[in-house]
Amino acid sequence: MQRKTQPDQVVYSLIRTQDADLANELYFRLLEGEQTFSDLAAQHSQGSEAAKGGLVGPVEIGAYHPSLAYVLATRAPGELVAPLSLEDCVVIIRIEQKIPARFDEATQQRLLDELFAAWLDAELRAS
Repeated sequence: MQRKTQPDQVVYSLIRTQDADLANELYFRLLEGEQTFSDLAAQHSQGSEAAKGGLVGPVEIGAYHPSLAYVLATRAPGELVAPLSLEDCVVIIRIEQKIPARFDEATQQRLLDELFAAWLDAELRAS
């Protein structure tokens, strides 16, 4: 339960740029419906997501920078997130779909492996 949102998955659209002014302009174009997210991402995004019209995922929320993970975990599908500064870039995000984690055998095994690795690490440090 402590890590409930970390294995949840999300599909989102992303525009990544180093130009904060451009990010703000693109955000307002999206709000006004002047262009589609896919078109703007293909034209302006500076990451590999540009080739897919900005679409990313599904990916585990917990695999990201804490600031981005928080946004992905707390926003609803369809929500457009205002430009957000992350390290060396500014991103605009739209949540497309959330996929809750299931406690199946694979998830159970992964959690057991993580607990064992943490225990082993603690034991090695103690000795």
